[in-house]
Amino acid sequence: MKIKELFEKPVDRYIETVIKADDRNNISDEVTEYVITNEIGKKIRDLFSAYNDYDGANGVWISGFFGSGKSHLLKILSYVLENKEHDGYNCGELFAEKVEDDEMLKGDILQATRIPSESILFNIDQQAQITSKSDENAILSVFYKVFYDHLGFYGFQPHVAEFEIWLQKQGKYDQFKSLFAKIHPKTWLDARKDYFDPAVTEDLAKVLSQLNGHDASKYEDILDELEENHKQSIEDFCLRVHEYIKSKPAGFRLNFFVDEVGQYISDNTRLMLNLQTIAETLATRTKGASWILVTSQEDMEKVVGDMTRQQQNDFSRIQARFRIKIPLTSANVDEVIEKRLLKKKNEAHTELSEVYRTDNSRIDSLFSFSDAGVQFRGYAGDKDFSSKYPFIPYQFDLFQNCRRALSVHNAFMGKHASVGERSMLGVFQQVVTHLEGSDVNTFVSFDLMFEGIRNELRGEIQPSITLAEQHLDNRFAVRVLKTLFLVKYFGNFKTTLRNIAVLLIDDLNVDLKAHEKKVQEALNILENQSYIQRNGELYEFLTNDEKDVEEEIKNTEVDEDAVNQLLKEIFFDEIIKDNRIKFLENKQDYDFTSKIDGSVIGREKELEIEIITENNFDYDKEDFIKAQTMGTAGMKMVLAPNPVFIKDLKMYLKTHKYVRQHLTTSNRLEYKRILQDKGQQNTDRRRALIVLANNALAKSSVYMNGGKHEMGQSSDGKTRVIYAFQDLVKMVYPNLKMLKSEQYSEDTVKNTIMGNYDDLFGLDGSNISEAESEIVNLIIRRKKQSDRTSLLDLKTHFNKKPYGWYNNAIWTLTARLFKRGKVEIKRDANLLDEDRVLNALLNNATHANTLLEVPGEISPKAIKRLKEAYSDAFDESCAAKEGKDVANAFKDKLNEMLVVANQLLVQKSDFPFLGSLEAFSEKLARWCRKDYSYFLTGLDEFEDDLLDAKEDLL
Repeated sequence: MKIKELFEKPVDRYIETVIKADDRNNISDEVTEYVITNEIGKKIRDLFSAYNDYDGANGVWISGFFGSGKSHLLKILSYVLENKEHDGYNCGELFAEKVEDDEMLKGDILQATRIPSESILFNIDQQAQITSKSDENAILSVFYKVFYDHLGFYGFQPHVAEFEIWLQKQGKYDQFKSLFAKIHPKTWLDARKDYFDPAVTEDLAKVLSQLNGHDASKYEDILDELEENHKQSIEDFCLRVHEYIKSKPAGFRLNFFVDEVGQYISDNTRLMLNLQTIAETLATRTKGASWILVTSQEDMEKVVGDMTRQQQNDFSRIQARFRIKIPLTSANVDEVIEKRLLKKKNEAHTELSEVYRTDNSRIDSLFSFSDAGVQFRGYAGDKDFSSKYPFIPYQFDLFQNCRRALSVHNAFMGKHASVGERSMLGVFQQVVTHLEGSDVNTFVSFDLMFEGIRNELRGEIQPSITLAEQHLDNRFAVRVLKTLFLVKYFGNFKTTLRNIAVLLIDDLNVDLKAHEKKVQEALNILENQSYIQRNGELYEFLTNDEKDVEEEIKNTEVDEDAVNQLLKEIFFDEIIKDNRIKFLENKQDYDFTSKIDGSVIGREKELEIEIITENNFDYDKEDFIKAQTMGTAGMKMVLAPNPVFIKDLKMYLKTHKYVRQHLTTSNRLEYKRILQDKGQQNTDRRRALIVLANNALAKSSVYMNGGKHEMGQSSDGKTRVIYAFQDLVKMVYPNLKMLKSEQYSEDTVKNTIMGNYDDLFGLDGSNISEAESEIVNLIIRRKKQSDRTSLLDLKTHFNKKPYGWYNNAIWTLTARLFKRGKVEIKRDANLLDEDRVLNALLNNATHANTLLEVPGEISPKAIKRLKEAYSDAFDESCAAKEGKDVANAFKDKLNEMLVVANQLLVQKSDFPFLGSLEAFSEKLARWCRKDYSYFLTGLDEFEDDLLDAKEDLL
């Protein structure tokens, strides 16, 4: 079965799809074709109920976006309430017969049709040509005009209409027209348009002279006088309406149907209040015998906009007056299209239902969008499938939103530039007509909607599409371009490859993988030729101005330094975020050099992390990359391939540079808007680049020490860097394991220096660890080379490979050696005591001039000789046992002796003989400055002098 054979009525039949208030042709067809949807049925119930039982509210507000059917409903209501006969049908009764399953509503409609009435239906924007919206009485002037017109008078010029009314009240209007036609070339109805023509005014005066028996000169200026003296007011207008109603049968009503009042008023609260006052005064003067029904594209609240407190009070009155509200939604449009255009024959319904029951899983899968952006419901079941086919549920909502978004961006031309003129019904009819000859497995693809609005679009919007149609060999790419144009300004729809592919599916049996590939190829063509732009995974149609800017951006040059700097910012600042990484086994942070594609970023450290991107000439040369890592302290992370990352990164830099250079120099508003949009898109592009970079780094290949380093999968880039770095530290610093698992800190340094020897070392104090031996051996080795070893030398040596020891570990080990006498720590040739050693270790400023030495071995014989000398010199035995302790005890005694000698020398002026102590005091001072080892090894140099002095002087 072909698609055209499915429908109950020919889909190519004439359907009035653009409702015009002033078009009164085919009235019976309009009413016959009108669909009372479920939504409209519910919402007009209150209207007819209130109309039949007036309770003070005579205003009706019908709202909805363009194409929702509000103008059509307004027009139909004007026919229904008037209930005139057309083509043998009474419109009201015909309308009532269309109501299904709601006898109460049908009864209310029929009751309303029995109320005699006349309808004045007009589009306020068309009728407002007689005045300006800046005129505070603009709305009133329009009401006067249409009322005059309805009475048969010349409403376009109120003073002419007043002249005609003056004659009507005298019962002379028909006679006037007859006499005027006899003496003037035109009838009065034609001639009154040229009321200012002297020939018209002259003949007018002659006819009035005949009618009233006065000289013609009396009437020569009658129209000018009426124009000068004519005053309009709401009170006067409502009284005139009331008089007209009184001239009609009992219960008669005169109703005003005003189309697009919301668009006309916009956010002008004064005009809104003007309309409200007219409605209110009509209600008062006519006691509900005159109603005002209006349409608006927005809810009343949105039309009025921001208000002052006084305006809010006034608005509450407006709401009370237009109490009956009929908001129309997209559901109404869907149902109208389904029932009026797409209604199927019974056999077609059966066939389509079977298609859905057989293939519903595939259908739902085919038309399923990605998780990004707005989501649309699929078919609700086989009945819904049959009702909407060949359209897909998303197309109803998406097309409405796209068209509204296009209108906001001034895409439409002419009188309806703000909304677009073609109704949804008209577009859908054109599309389905295009597919008449197709088989049942065919669906509507979204690009076909473009042709439905093509003729409404402003000329400057379309050149890209026209150019593509003329020059692109790939016809499918043109379809993709039209699709992207339609969704350009509807930001909630995310134009990913998957989503674009869904929009272009037109066959139930499509190979989805091949289809997506076909879409991708088309997108690549369009992007390369600047018909569209890609930002991350999103694609966007470019207008002519946007296309020019895009080309200029692509031609903007950026240097490799800028590329490397941005890569550094993305990888090291945004993803890794640190210039130090913690080695998990000892909880210590290790600095590293940041490197991108061979370029060092910042200061160089011993360890190195280099990220290699596809921008690197050697990116795919694995053997070369392996060789570069041989024997080095670095690792190279080669990013997983990504076809767009570097391309997008350079596009970011070009866009950033171009926008920065041009944004402040442009005066054209549209150009500035494009640049601002580009700037915002570039911000999004940078965020997308970080995501791409993170994924690429997470999947990167790692190389170190001449080979590829095997690792498991990583969840993100930083995690992969951290885990790879652990192995780099182990490789570069094999002697780090000498520290074992012990944790070192400043507290361990302090506790070692100030702690008790036995508590620290127990009975095994003489044995030192492997790490401590390394320190001792370094000091000894340097001494053999005639090099002194400072704390700074120690730190520098053990910080580097193959050790990688951290400072607190070095100082704790040094403290342990000091505590056990395995090393001596000096400054200015003086041994430091515990307090000063602790200060030296923890104060960086002293490291360079604080030296370490390994004390030599002391023979027991030397210790014994020194203890004997101690006993001889000081007349007491020495309790110390260790050589160093004995020497320090000996030195302490010399210090005491020096103090005594100096105290005596102070008195030499009183006791001259004390002067003989001066030479000995100097010797004592010299001995006291000596290192403890001097007393063990140089006893022969001072023993005789000391003992002689004791014997001769003390």
